[in-house]
Amino acid sequence: MIRLALKLAFAAAALWAVWTFVPVRGRTLAERWHAAAGPADFLERGWSEAIGAPGAKPGQKPQAHQKAPGSARPTEAHTDADRRAVERILAERIDEKR
Repeated sequence: MIRLALKLAFAAAALWAVWTFVPVRGRTLAERWHAAAGPADFLERGWSEAIGAPGAKPGQKPQAHQKAPGSARPTEAHTDADRRAVERILAERIDEKR
């Protein structure tokens, strides 16, 4: 009887860990549960995701992960004068602490 209870406790702990920590397509099941309006909504969203959203093409990226047109990688826009000013400020503060 104790062995059965230990097996059930281990299975429950494993299920809880998967529910809480394992992301499925970017979100954990716990996050999906909190986002849903209720159990019916949770099951409906899960089922529609499992069979594929209507109109979605296989292999198509979700909209949230697509890059916006014209978006560029951020670049540094500091001038040499800015760098010299930062170095001067740092040198002054280092001298004050000595």
